[in-house]
Order: sequence, then C-alpha cells, then structure tokens
Amino acid sequence: MKVYINVLFFLGIFLLFTGIVTSQVVGSGSIISLATIVIGFVLIIVGLISFIYRNRGFWGMRATEATTNALVSTIAIILIIVLINFLGIKYAIKIDLTENQLFTLSPQSQELVKNLKSPLKIYVFSNPINEVDRQLLEEYDSYSKLFDYQFVNPQVDIALAQKFNVNRAGDVYVEYESKQQLVQIVSPDNRLSEIKLTGAIAKIPKDIQATIYIVQGHGEPLLQEGAEVSFAQAITSLKNQGYVVEGFNLNDSPLIPPSADVVLVSSGDRNFLASEIDKIQQYLDRGGNLLVMYNAQSLNSLESILSKWGITVNDSLAIDSSGAGEIFGFGPSISIIVDYGVHPITKDFTNGITIFPWARPIITTPMENIKTTSLLITNNLSWGETQLEQENVEFNPTEDVKGPLDLAVALVRRNIVTQEKTSPKSQDNITENSLTSTPEVETQEQKTDNPVISNSEEETQNNLTLGENNLPTPPEMKTPNQQRSKITSGNKSISEQKMVVVGNTNFATDGWFQQQLNSDFFLNSMAWLADEKDVNLSIRPKQRTNRRLNISKNRATVISWLALLIIPGLSLVIAVMTWWRRSR
Repeated sequence: MKVYINVLFFLGIFLLFTGIVTSQVVGSGSIISLATIVIGFVLIIVGLISFIYRNRGFWGMRATEATTNALVSTIAIILIIVLINFLGIKYAIKIDLTENQLFTLSPQSQELVKNLKSPLKIYVFSNPINEVDRQLLEEYDSYSKLFDYQFVNPQVDIALAQKFNVNRAGDVYVEYESKQQLVQIVSPDNRLSEIKLTGAIAKIPKDIQATIYIVQGHGEPLLQEGAEVSFAQAITSLKNQGYVVEGFNLNDSPLIPPSADVVLVSSGDRNFLASEIDKIQQYLDRGGNLLVMYNAQSLNSLESILSKWGITVNDSLAIDSSGAGEIFGFGPSISIIVDYGVHPITKDFTNGITIFPWARPIITTPMENIKTTSLLITNNLSWGETQLEQENVEFNPTEDVKGPLDLAVALVRRNIVTQEKTSPKSQDNITENSLTSTPEVETQEQKTDNPVISNSEEETQNNLTLGENNLPTPPEMKTPNQQRSKITSGNKSISEQKMVVVGNTNFATDGWFQQQLNSDFFLNSMAWLADEKDVNLSIRPKQRTNRRLNISKNRATVISWLALLIIPGLSLVIAVMTWWRRSR
C-alpha cells in the first residue's frame, strides 16, 4: 500500500507539470490541460496527507521541529525579500539630490504629459540605442498612457525614415495627430534634452501661435544676442515655447497690431511721446494685455496708464538688509525673493528663489472692477530707499517705504462695454474697435487737442478709415487671436484684460534670466497674459550647471603628487612608527 501511495504522489507531480506545459502550448482554455492540472494537484495532496499520517511520530521529534522552523524561517525571509523587490520595482521612489533636479522631470514636463489629449509619439532615429536617452523617455512614458516613443534604425526602417524626411542619424521627431516636428539632433556629445523635448511637446498641439511685441526705440534692452544689455535668452526661451516674438517701434505704425497677444514695455533711457502713450492706451482699450517692467531710477513713462489700474511705481530702490544676498555674493541692492502670492504665475514656486537686481517697489490702490494680486514680496527687513546719494544707506521712517514690499503684481480688469447691433455678415468681421470704451478711459475725441503728434503721423491717420470711436481701423492681422475672453449677455459684452507690472527689468536680461526661477517667472507671466493653459504655468526644465574645475598645470601636478605619493607615503611612515613603538 505504501508503494502505491508513493507512486501516486510522484504521478501527481508528473501530471501537474504536464498540464502546465500543455496549457502553455495549446492555450490556457484547454479542458484537457485544466483536468490534468487538477488531477495532478489532487494526487499530490493525497500523497502528502498519507505521508504525514504514516509518520506521526516523526513530526514530534525535536530534530524535525528544529528543521521545520529553519525551513519556514528561510522561506519567509525569501518571500519578504521577493516582496520588497516587487514593491520597489512597482512603486519606485527616487530622491534626486542634484542642484537642478537633473534626473527628475520638471513640474511643467510632468503636467504637459499628464494633460495630453491625443496620443503623442517620439521617434529617435539613432542606432544603437543610447541608455541615457531611453531612461529620459521612460520618465515621460511613466506619466501618461498617451505618450509613446520608438528608437528607429534609419538604415533598416527606410519607410519610416522617408515619412519624416530623415537624411541623417540622430534626428529626433515628435508626432502629434497629423503634425510632425523636429525636436533636436542627438549625437555622442549631445544627448536628448528635456528642455527641447518639453518645448516641442508644449508647442506642437497649438493651432495658433501667440504673438508678443517687445517695445523698442527708447533705450530698452535689445533683442539680439551680443548686446551689452539684451533680452536674447528670454526671446529664445519664448520661441522654444511656441510664441512669435517681434520687436516693435511705436512710431512705425499708427496702432499696435491687433495680432499682439501681449505687449512688453521695459526700462529705457528716454520717455515715451504722448502719441506713443495714446497707442498703448488704445491697445488696452481693445482688450490687449500688457507686461510692464521698470528698474529703480529708470524713466517711468506710463504713469497716466498705470494710475487708472491703481498702480504707482515708487521712485525708490528696494533694499534687502536681511543678508540673504550675501549667500550668493550679492549686496543689499539685490532683492532675494522667497515669498510669493497665490497666483497661477507663482503656484509652483514654493521654497524657490528669484533674484531681482536694482528693483523698485510697486504701490497698489484698490480700484473698482480691478483685481490685484501680489506676486513677489520682499522680507520684513527690506525697505524702499529714496536717498541714494547718501554714503550709508539706512532706513528713514519719514521718507522711505517700509517693507515688506511688492516687486510685482498681476491685475485683471473686467470692462462692461456696449455691443453695437450689426448684420450677421458684418458680425463675423467685427473688430474690437466697435466697442465703446469704459467711462474711465478717455476717447480719441477727447484727445484731439493733443499737440504731440508729428505731421507725417497725422497725415497717415487721416488716410485711414475711422471706426465708430474715430479710432483708425487696425491693420491686417497676422495671427488673429480668437481666444480673447468674452462673455456675451444681451446687448453687452464683458471683456477681461490682464496686466503684470514688475519693478525690475534686469531679471529678464542675459546673465540674470537663467538665475534660479527668474526665467520661470518671466515665461509664466507671458503665458498667463497670453491666456495659455495652466499646464504651461509651472517650473520648467533647467540647464545642467557647469561645475568643471579649471586649474593650472602646476596645481594639477601638486595634486597628483599628493594623491599618488605624499599622502600614501605619510600613511606608510605612520604605520611603521606605530609598529616600532608597539614592538619595543
């Protein structure tokens, strides 16, 4: 009987493995495979029960108990290790201790991928596969099922290479719906960049590119690279985000083009003419959005416009006496900001730093229909210094502005304007000039006695077709902005206008733009003014900081001698002396 029971046990093992192998070959739905597995499992159980019953005394022995405990403990430890590894792989937690979080996707990259509406695929035409590029794409892929990537050998998959017009190894393309776009060209010395990849992902879904005009002609920072003071880095970043950026001289056109989604006015060394201020006011009356940036001690030409929004750009220098700037080697005239208002522009700036050299405070006054939000707030040990000619700068409570100070504010104004009745045909072509301005804004008729208009400019305006408010008809639009926020109710339209005022221009110029979160603040301000989605209002990927140590040849020689001879030799001498003393 014992022999037959043992045969049944091993027969059960044979049937169990036979059923498993059969199910893998013919499919898991096979009835024969399932029946074989069940019969084998039953025979194994019967054999085990019979063995335990016939060896009841064996299980009560001390050696058996010790062996069983050791076996159970070993199996338990193995299961715990396997479980820990499984959880570690499935729910991996990484801590990135690099300065710029180089091995972690930026918040903007994460949000862009999470909010994809359609499948997006990255094609890397490179062979062999680079592990660094693959790990970066795996990071993107982990945030959305709509993100995918593929490494392609252009010499093997010729059809796909022809589809993207690839004529060299290293091209990286992004495909979204029916659109393709070149991201960058990778090489052994130039690997796939998160900055370029995220910029391409943000740009390719856009049907209409927002247009930004930067006012020039008054000594403002120039747009081209290489100038002493330039916006070149900021402009490059804006273009990488999908914006159209152009310089604009207010004297070259009777009006700011309606294609302008945002107009940037910055510090200069010459004041605006009255006619130029009128053009900016007319642009705002039509629903335009404005970014104003002024350094301390710079000319402020837009007082008449800003006062209508409850803004006064105080003529003082923001002083930070907390000593925070000393960590970066700066003096008290450099404002280090770590306190931010609650606003989409600064929503991800928690514990971040922005740096504003030679800034001036912004004073706000509550105004009807205008919502004001502080963006950059200095610490309690700051003030606005008005007496800069004195040798020792110190707070004077009778003349200076006590901190904390606002260095930047965001404003939203809702204007209720009457909508003219028009025919269906003209309704499609209606411009914003046919809307009556708000009572607080002066009309062009009230300004006809303004003497500061050149003869050539006056002749140009007379030759233009006048609109309902005696305003010139705007020139032809380059990229019509159909996304301006309007809500129609009866015969009225509610139009929302935005403005950001910053008491500093230097932070957006070359050399300062890439410091800490300066670039994020500038780009977020532009995105908010241009009515971009919230996913674009976040912290962007950062460049790798150059930490190379450049030393002379003599110092390199000294370091080599110290590492290879002097320090090991001293250690050997100390060891010999210690042995000699102990042996005596």
